[in-house]
Amino acid sequence: MKILLATESNSLESKIAKRFGEAPYYLIYDSETKKTETRINPGHDDHHSALIDLVKEGILYYIIGNTGPNAYDVLNNLGAKLYLARGFSAGEALHSFLNNELEPLTKATLKRPIREQ
Repeated sequence: MKILLATESNSLESKIAKRFGEAPYYLIYDSETKKTETRINPGHDDHHSALIDLVKEGILYYIIGNTGPNAYDVLNNLGAKLYLARGFSAGEALHSFLNNELEPLTKATLKRPIREQ
């Protein structure tokens, strides 16, 4: 299972970013290998193609601070699950997720996109 954590910096000590779309980094944890890969957030276009590419890679779990309706809908429609972890470090959020302590989101946490890019 691959889990994406949207973070402020490039380590598990980092805080979960307040806004998914503006997170500087994505930490991708593979529960089979127990390894974490760090990526710089590539930003997004009108079609959220970067998110679609992540799902195509098999990343189906997203731990975030907030999400707008467009990103939520794209991921939800592709079968991905988003989890809210406001105020957590990435390590704390990952631990909580792996222990089934985070609830999946059933809707976006923001009413509109943060901003168009």
